[in-house]
Parts: sequence; C-alpha cells; structure tokens
Amino acid sequence: MPRPNAERLLQLCLLASLALTAQAELADRSKPIHIDAGSGQRDEKKGLSVLEGGVKLTQGSLSLQAEKATLQALPSGDQQVRAQGRPVAFRQKLEGERGWLEARADKLEYDSSNGEVRLMGQAWLKSGGDEISASSISYNTQTEQYRAEGSPASTPGSDGRLRMVIQPRVKTEPAATAEGQSKP
Repeated sequence: MPRPNAERLLQLCLLASLALTAQAELADRSKPIHIDAGSGQRDEKKGLSVLEGGVKLTQGSLSLQAEKATLQALPSGDQQVRAQGRPVAFRQKLEGERGWLEARADKLEYDSSNGEVRLMGQAWLKSGGDEISASSISYNTQTEQYRAEGSPASTPGSDGRLRMVIQPRVKTEPAATAEGQSKP
C-alpha cells in the first residue's frame, strides 16, 4: 500500500498535469502533408508510407522531424504516425493566440482520429510557458488532458522523477479611474 504522502504527491502531480492545456490548430487537419526524406516507399493500396534519413514532415503549422517515420492512412482519412529519432522533434501552433506546442522524445506516436499523442523516452513538452519532462508523456489534443510518467530509477541518467513547470494564470484587472472606480 502506498504511503499517504506519496499518494498525495501523485494526486497533485496528476492534477497539475491537467493544468497544461494545448489545443492544436484545427485548420491543420485539412492541409496537405509535405514530406522531405532521404529515402522512402509508399504502398498506395495500403495507404502506408515508410520514410528514412532526416525525415521532415509538415502539415499546416504542424512540423515533425525524425530519423524514421511511418505514416498509415486510415479509411476515415485520418493518419497514424510513428516516428523515431534522437530526438524526434514536434511543433504545432495552438488554437487562437496561445503560442506553440513543442515536444521532443526518442519515439512519437500520433493518431489523428482520436487526437492521441504519445512521447516515449526522454520526453519533453512545452505549451506556452508550461513545461514537462518525463520518461513518457501522453496527451490528447481534443480533450486537452495530459499524463506523464517518470522512469524507473535504474534507468541510466535518470532519478526516476518527472519534472513540471506550470506558469501562473494571471487575471488582468480593469484599469481604475482617478476616483478608484473601474472603467467600463
């Protein structure tokens, strides 16, 4: 049975992870996918592309760089992407004026049908000013929910902990007039 303090800390970390929100730019899904790679092959009947050698993929504001990537087109028109690299780099503009979502990991899996993104191995994610690093990070671009896990302490170069920086959400107050009244 977990110690009460350890259980409470885990609950706080999970709650804090929900504060990291990022909704990808919705228009990206309707844009064409551009690919630049050292080599690749495509099976049109299966909707499968296998790419290697400095893969660069862009779709609207989304960009992905990896050593290897596999793209699987689904009958629905959605895509499943699996990428490997040291690291895989991912970047996408967030909806509205919220800046960019940036991520790095040894491996990345993305399913556009449900908005699930999994970062595995030395995972790092930044959304606005918020950052998280862990062994693995999963997030859903539709529900805006995150989950992160540390690595076993026996992993070389790791103390088994996840790290988060969550910026305060500052509300701006209406400007006051000389009489101390708020402006409409």
